Amino acid sequence: MKMFDQDKLLELESLCVQEQPPAAMAACPLHVECRAVCQAVADGKYDIARSAYTKTVPLPHILSHLCEMPCASSCIRKEYGGSINLRGVEWAAMQFGKQLPRRRLPMRKSGTAAIVGAGPFGLTTALELARKGFSVTVYEKNERAGGSLLEANLPIEAIDEDMKQFRDEDVTFCFNEYIDDLGTLSDFDAILLATGSARDDSDSVTMITSDDGIFSGGDFPSLIEALAAGKRASNTINRYVKRVSMTAARGDEMKRTTSLYVETQKISFTPPKTEAVTDRESAEAEASRCIQCECMECVKACAFMAHYKRYPKLYLREVYNNLAIAMGDRISNTLINSCSLCDQCAAVCPHGLNLGEWIQTAREIMVKTEKMPPSAFEFAVDDMRQANGVSSFFVRHQPGMEASRYLFFPGCQLGASAPDIVRKTYDYLCGSLEGGVAFMHGCCGIMAKWAGETELFEETKAMLKNEWEALGCPTVIVACSTCRKSLADIIDDVRDVWTVLLETGIPDTNRDLPVTIHDACGARDQEETRYAVRELLSRLGCRVQEPKYSGEETPCCGYGGLVQFSHIDVANKMTEFCLRDVDETRLTYCMGCRDRFSKAGARAVHLLELIFGTNTGEERAPGYSLRQDNRALLKRTMLRDLWHEEQEEEDRLILIYDDDLGELLEKRLILEEDIREVIEEAEATSRFIEEVKSGLRIAYKQIGHVTYWVYYAPEGEAWRVKRAYSHRMEIRSDQGV
Repeated sequence: MKMFDQDKLLELESLCVQEQPPAAMAACPLHVECRAVCQAVADGKYDIARSAYTKTVPLPHILSHLCEMPCASSCIRKEYGGSINLRGVEWAAMQFGKQLPRRRLPMRKSGTAAIVGAGPFGLTTALELARKGFSVTVYEKNERAGGSLLEANLPIEAIDEDMKQFRDEDVTFCFNEYIDDLGTLSDFDAILLATGSARDDSDSVTMITSDDGIFSGGDFPSLIEALAAGKRASNTINRYVKRVSMTAARGDEMKRTTSLYVETQKISFTPPKTEAVTDRESAEAEASRCIQCECMECVKACAFMAHYKRYPKLYLREVYNNLAIAMGDRISNTLINSCSLCDQCAAVCPHGLNLGEWIQTAREIMVKTEKMPPSAFEFAVDDMRQANGVSSFFVRHQPGMEASRYLFFPGCQLGASAPDIVRKTYDYLCGSLEGGVAFMHGCCGIMAKWAGETELFEETKAMLKNEWEALGCPTVIVACSTCRKSLADIIDDVRDVWTVLLETGIPDTNRDLPVTIHDACGARDQEETRYAVRELLSRLGCRVQEPKYSGEETPCCGYGGLVQFSHIDVANKMTEFCLRDVDETRLTYCMGCRDRFSKAGARAVHLLELIFGTNTGEERAPGYSLRQDNRALLKRTMLRDLWHEEQEEEDRLILIYDDDLGELLEKRLILEEDIREVIEEAEATSRFIEEVKSGLRIAYKQIGHVTYWVYYAPEGEAWRVKRAYSHRMEIRSDQGV
């Protein structure tokens, strides 16, 4: 079993790039949140835009006039109509927005600092240090602050507005003060020289000099670089005074790149409407051109992630916390059980992050440590046991043969939903392949794996391997891509029926039918399978459409990962996602997909039904009870008709109920067999209550971790069922009904 420790968490989190900044933001020395500013201005919310802008910009009025926009060279919009005029958008935010109040907690006094020079670099450092709790004194040789800004093409009001920020800070300005002897400043904890040029021994990133407590910076290529340097200088001085490393963990302060992935295929070419931003209308038009760079490729492709409105890094953290801290939180358990484990996220992620793989690991860990309630996937695991139980499972060599070159393994879903197709496919393979085709009817065990029941999964595979070896280790032909993946771990030679049919040929049947193909998520890594399916459709004469997500990027229909049992709403959203914007019949080669689409009211057909049957999409999927009956019926009829083994008919109670109750039983995952067990025990032991007026009998029985209640009455030789429901509860044996 894989381990999910903190080191693995950090490794996986690093693959998720959604929290990386957009390219334009990364290129900005102040890392202005350009997406938030543009979105707010586009929406006409100037107060919010101003707040987002001033969050990282120390002199916002000044910069909104003079910024050189280093972001423009990296803006993704650059190739699709021209970079965003972010300076104009920011100017509008400052002109038309009011500063929202920010709560500031009282700061402990940190130290004292002297700053020589009141240009943009010095002013920024002073403001940042004051906000860190420093008492700052600024010495300026001129009669007012501004330095090089006083000679810039800048309204003087912009400087005055930004200087207002110092009113509420512990900053003292000493104008007309020329400092030629730093010894006069020896009482300060730190000194910054911000006179316009840096000392030769000054570090360009940290501003550290060879003299203890003296820092220096200057000669910056642009105003925005000067402001960014001021923020770095304040960081250095704060660390120096607090006696912590001035250089540790500062490698990213000068980073100007990002690993954020942005899909550009659907970006339209949209040039600016005006040359300059001069008013609200032009500002909002320009801001609307922002494409709001983000990755979110997996969230766009996966209904599960879209439902929870998160991206993998956040899911990974919650899964880890649930394992290590919460120890099985109910809400987190639900999230973990809502993933289809289909690996689509790894296929669409630019860095290959497979969230499903680690949710699978989490399920296994939670089952092993008893943090996952046994009832979570009990119904599905019990259904697997029925498929591999005495009523359904069987293995035989081809009739009349004692050895087999091949083994047909249709899987548990095909026999449950289309037993006649299983029989026809097997007959065709027997007639087309030489050397004998054995038959094995059962489940590959994937239900147990999805449920986190690792031991049961391994036991199932071991049982199947023993049966396969007893047949002489023939080549296995599967009709399910998921079965192929499961059996490939224990059997060397596993093929799918589609590649076999390409070689043998198919019946001469024309299906001039428009279909939209839905690839099985189990075939994500089976390129030859996907090719064979499309080639067969071509030979059938079908007109095939490809959806947006297909091939290795295909989404799960809602069947995988047992989501339909653990979180039906998410499963339904997965199904709806696959069916959206599709008018044609959905063509599948997974019976789980066909049934999910059919239950959602869509036209859906399995490829084997097109080849060997008459269904063109109108047949409805059977319910859970009928599926189990179909498996048992397939075994009895095949053994009787092909191997001439007489089978005893099972003597079962006859149940009668109306369609509404049938739909309710399906929704509540109550099988007819469960109802029969309740009635049989109640009648055998007389443990029931009978209502005098209605004659209804009420009985219960605990089966596994579920207690079933049934309201019923005799009706001739049958039993009329009026109501049935279940609870995840245990009733003490010493209590009567």
